[in-house]
Amino acid sequence: MLLLALNFIAGLAIGDFNTLARTADGALQKLDQLRRDPDVDKAELAAAEATYLAARGELTTPHLRMVAHRLLGTAAALVAVLVSSITITYFIGTSRWCKEVAETYRLPDELAYRSTLLKRKTFPWAMLSILTVILLVGLGAAADPRGANREYSASLVTPHYLGAMLGVVVIGYSFWIQAQRIAANYAIIDEILDNVRRIRAERGLPTENDATA
Repeated sequence: MLLLALNFIAGLAIGDFNTLARTADGALQKLDQLRRDPDVDKAELAAAEATYLAARGELTTPHLRMVAHRLLGTAAALVAVLVSSITITYFIGTSRWCKEVAETYRLPDELAYRSTLLKRKTFPWAMLSILTVILLVGLGAAADPRGANREYSASLVTPHYLGAMLGVVVIGYSFWIQAQRIAANYAIIDEILDNVRRIRAERGLPTENDATA
């Protein structure tokens, strides 16, 4: 969440990158046209070069900020996807473990069912978080004037901005849900282990303390 928040702030710090990039690109195109003209007036060519250099100079700092925004965004996206992927992997493994241990020690089916139910309720939130990250990355790429969508990039800056605000909230809430469900599942695992310890003690089987010794 910290990476996502920092990247949102980094995006705001860029400024009107689209306008500056279009101005620089337009100045470069005009300069190229004049350079290809054999009858070009030298004064006009010099003025076009000065205009282009000025536009490129104004773009330097925003461009560096844009690069930082892309890199930080990539890191934030990867970590956010990783977190939700870990949640999915965790529930796949632990729900199976709960089922097998409950069957082995003939514990109430309700314990394994509760873990499975938590898994089913958590998966949609984890997937929502992953899909939200993918959507935000797509909007960011579409709003980049130096990308493949340069012709329509300016019109997607505001959707990217609004999507980023809403996306951070959605991902944050999803993470909170995942954390709550993992804690609840951990409590179920503890309950199963307590039952296992009790049964092993009743049957005179080695306990965790015996194994450690």
